[in-house]
Amino acid sequence: MNRVAILLFLITLGGITFGQEKLWVNQTKVNDAMKFESQLNPDAKFLNQNIFMSSDYYPYLQKYPLQNPIVVERSAVDYLPLSVEYFFSEKDSLLRIVSCDWEVTKYNKSMQELAKGWKQENKKLDIYNKEYERIKKNMIQIFGQANADDQEPKSVKSPWDSSTYLSRKTVWDNMDLHAQLDLIFSDNTHRVRLTYYWKDKQN
Repeated sequence: MNRVAILLFLITLGGITFGQEKLWVNQTKVNDAMKFESQLNPDAKFLNQNIFMSSDYYPYLQKYPLQNPIVVERSAVDYLPLSVEYFFSEKDSLLRIVSCDWEVTKYNKSMQELAKGWKQENKKLDIYNKEYERIKKNMIQIFGQANADDQEPKSVKSPWDSSTYLSRKTVWDNMDLHAQLDLIFSDNTHRVRLTYYWKDKQN
């Protein structure tokens, strides 16, 4: 394979890889987002999960009550599989907030399976850091340069007990949209999460 062919192959591979993590960033009806997901993957898995959304993530929750999200599972680009949760207001089916979780132990796991998975993931901080950097690079292509960015994991005290965990955060914020990418790495949580919501322009 000559150099030109190798270069074209790498460019194509990069496009496919990033394509699996493309985001729907238009505030539309939720059905438009589902069409987008089906275009990304005609065999996409759609789940109906009872998931609670906190006002810590979505500050307009009282004004716009949310339906249970439509969840789409996507295959892993590198190590972590991705699930995308589309939350929409019950009155008009308009998208309000999207949560993307890159996580191995996500849905439908027994406690025994979860405990076994946590023990394995506890040894993989370097892998999670690399995944975080890869995902952040892709998000910069979507949202632009970040307003705030942790370069390394920080030790954070848990608000629920005396334990600590490792965390990283990157924030994008403009007049229309707020997005935040988090790494949480603790004894029983190993996750990269992106949340983004559209700001209420009526305020």
